[in-house]
Amino acid sequence: MPGNPAKRPHAEVMDELKQKLGAIANVIPRDKPVIYLDYPIHGNVGDLLIHAGTDRFFEAFGYNVIGYYSIHEFCLTHRPGRPLVFFKDSVRRLDDLVKTGATIVFHGGGNLGDLYRDYQMFRELVIARYPEAPIVILPQSVHFDDPANRAAVAKLFAAHPQLFIFARDRESLDFARNDCGCPAALMPDMAHALWGSLPRHSGAATRLLNFRRRDKEATGGSAQSADTFDWDDLTTVFDRGMIRVQRKTQSVEFPTRHIVPSHVVWKWYRDHLLRRSIKFVGSYGRLTTNRLHGMILGALLDMPITCEDNSYGKISRYYGEWFAASDRIDYRRPRETQAAEAASPAPASAMRALREYGI
Repeated sequence: MPGNPAKRPHAEVMDELKQKLGAIANVIPRDKPVIYLDYPIHGNVGDLLIHAGTDRFFEAFGYNVIGYYSIHEFCLTHRPGRPLVFFKDSVRRLDDLVKTGATIVFHGGGNLGDLYRDYQMFRELVIARYPEAPIVILPQSVHFDDPANRAAVAKLFAAHPQLFIFARDRESLDFARNDCGCPAALMPDMAHALWGSLPRHSGAATRLLNFRRRDKEATGGSAQSADTFDWDDLTTVFDRGMIRVQRKTQSVEFPTRHIVPSHVVWKWYRDHLLRRSIKFVGSYGRLTTNRLHGMILGALLDMPITCEDNSYGKISRYYGEWFAASDRIDYRRPRETQAAEAASPAPASAMRALREYGI
């Protein structure tokens, strides 16, 4: 249950959260190279915000990132008769980079657990393959549906002598420290590194954006309303085709594909998707959401926000740890939010607004 501390100016809270990220530099040495793994190639804008924030952090602290790689660079997935995720021969490139003494740094987010098995298995494969390498997991929310999966992952993590885990909330920190026995610390999401670089809400717009998950973390009730918005509404058929092409070029060993590194091409398209998303969300005056990065993007844009939980409590955990003091963000239980929406005028149709943007 989120607490109710005295409210403070939103900008003050956001400044503090961005500054807290600086403590990561005490764990990832700046005088050694970094290999950044598991950056996202998909249309979930929340992960793209984390990716962009991590890039901003590496640049601000002067890191030498010698490799940027998604899961598709080194792994194949969902092949008949094979494990769900397994290394392909290209992993030898990663072997060579690790020998330089680099720190392996994993993308943060909310996929540590058993909800998103592909990405978790990639993380496990890397951690098991490189016991001699320092490995840092950037801020994550942890969730397991199956206690047996939780125990198995904890055992594997505990066996690595140089694994450090940053956690976005205290429940995730408890898993890292008590289940795994790993050194760990609380840390806000990497997207906070973008604070100050996005356009601030002007106050001119007044429309409400009803921003609701439709995936495995969704809750019932208003989450299923026809008048809601989610990230996939912003991706066109062309976008989805481009994402598939990007994944394919990383999955297949084309002899010429390293002339222009894959991550350079993807970052250009990622930024294109982010600009569109920021413009769309920023065209509203306020938002209500059960998406963590709906809340975080609204916070980066200095918008009034009402948040409620996803299916397993990730939003309340994050709000209670980092956002409860902001005078721009309020938390409601899902039933309270539904009652408030029923009593208020219907929001402008998110689908109609998307059509105005040509999406």
